[in-house]
Amino acid sequence: MKVRNSTIPPDSLINQYLPANYSDSFECETDSDKKITPDDIQVSFWTTMPGWVNQLFKLRNLLVKPFGLQAGEGKIQEFKECIRSGGNCSFASVTDKSPQETIVCLDDKHLCAYLSIHIENLEGNRKKIRSITVVHFHYWLGYVYFYTICPFHYLVVRNMLRYTLKKLI
Repeated sequence: MKVRNSTIPPDSLINQYLPANYSDSFECETDSDKKITPDDIQVSFWTTMPGWVNQLFKLRNLLVKPFGLQAGEGKIQEFKECIRSGGNCSFASVTDKSPQETIVCLDDKHLCAYLSIHIENLEGNRKKIRSITVVHFHYWLGYVYFYTICPFHYLVVRNMLRYTLKKLI
């Protein structure tokens, strides 16, 4: 399953958050008759990570705690319910939802990140699944934080998308 860079589709709900300080989009095509929703992918994306990604997040949470950045540790069930209901939890909210897309917002004092899962139905059972990130910095520390983690963001999001889809399909 190949994950590649992509463009943000014109029908994506995430377009309302553009322009932004940073945005990217990764896509993967699948061929499965299994019904998968954007909510299913968002929940799996955030709750069933490869071990090395879990370790990176633990390190990140340890390093950013002194700066007041939110971690969301130990709140998995709350986050799952937030995604499924389209509501809010202590560290995230679902800002937009459609049958093809779910957008989660992580808003902190340093930056605001919108993370979208967008599904485009193709011919037959084929689907194009995109993971889209849009980031707005609140002030200079947001820039410093994000561009420090940016090389990891690229690796993590691509690998998490692949890992999640393999688990779900």
